[in-house]
Amino acid sequence: MGYGVYRLGYLGPRGTFSEAAAHRYCEGKGCQLVECSSLEDIFRGVASGVLEEGIVPVENSTEGSVGIVFDLLAGSYDLAVRGELLVPVVHSLLVRTGVTFPEIEKVLSHPQALAQCRGFLRRELPGAVWQECSSTAAAAVLVARTERPWAAIAPAAAGVYGLEVLIQEANDCPDNVTRFWIISTEQLPCTGDICKTSLVFGVCDRPGALYLVLREFALRGINLTRIESRPAKRKLGEYIFFLDFIGSTMDSAIQDLLGNLSEITTRLKILGSYPSWGQACFIAARKK
Repeated sequence: MGYGVYRLGYLGPRGTFSEAAAHRYCEGKGCQLVECSSLEDIFRGVASGVLEEGIVPVENSTEGSVGIVFDLLAGSYDLAVRGELLVPVVHSLLVRTGVTFPEIEKVLSHPQALAQCRGFLRRELPGAVWQECSSTAAAAVLVARTERPWAAIAPAAAGVYGLEVLIQEANDCPDNVTRFWIISTEQLPCTGDICKTSLVFGVCDRPGALYLVLREFALRGINLTRIESRPAKRKLGEYIFFLDFIGSTMDSAIQDLLGNLSEITTRLKILGSYPSWGQACFIAARKK
C-alpha cells in the first residue's frame, strides 16, 4: 500500500457514531479521515482507489442489520472485509440553548436512532413529531439552524454544532452496540488466535438446500456467529444468505469446508477473514 496519505472514509457529518468508530480504528495508524455523504459513497471511494479503506456500520444489537451494506457487498462492489469494530451507542437528546423539555414539538434523527429510542420518545414526548434524517449529526445541524423548539437524537459529540444535552441517555436498551466493518479492495490473511470469516451464498429452491449448507459447519464443529437472509433482488421469494463463522480461510479445515460449499451452493463469495473484535490480532487488520 505505499507510503502516502492513508485515507479512511466514514459516514459523516461530524459528530456521528461512524466518526467515533473511525477515530477509534485510526488510533496510532495516522489515517486521514474523509467524510462521506452516504454509505455508497464510501464503497465507491474505496473501489475507485480514492480511499484506502472505509468503515461502515453493519448491525446494531437493538435494531439489527444495515441492509444496504450487505446489498452493496453482495452485488454492486467487489470489496473485502478486513476488520471489525464494536462501538457502544448512547443516544442523547440535544436542543438549542433555552429550549425546555415541554416545548419540544419535533424530534429529528436517523431512522435507526429513532427506532432505538422509540420507547423513550413515546413515553416522554408523546406529542412530538418524528422526522427522519440521513444521519444523527445531520439532525443536529437542522436543529441548530431552526428557531423552532426541535430536538435531535444524536451522540453527545454532536454538541459541536452548538447544542445542549437535555437528556444524556435516551436509548431504550442500555447495552446498545453497533458493529462496524473495515472494507478495502484486498483481503488480508488472518492468522490470530480467533479469526472470523464472512461470506455470502445462494442455494437452489428445493427442500433441504439450506440444511445441506449448515450441515457442513455442524459436521466440522465450526461455530456460526451470524446468519441472515436478504432478497436476491431478482424475484419474489428468492434469497441469498450472509453468514459469519469462527475460523480463517488460512486453515486447511476451512479450505476443505469452502470447497464443499462451492459444490452445493449456486453462488459463494468470501467477503473476508479478519480478527474477531477484542483479539490482539486486530492490530494487523490494516496493511502497513
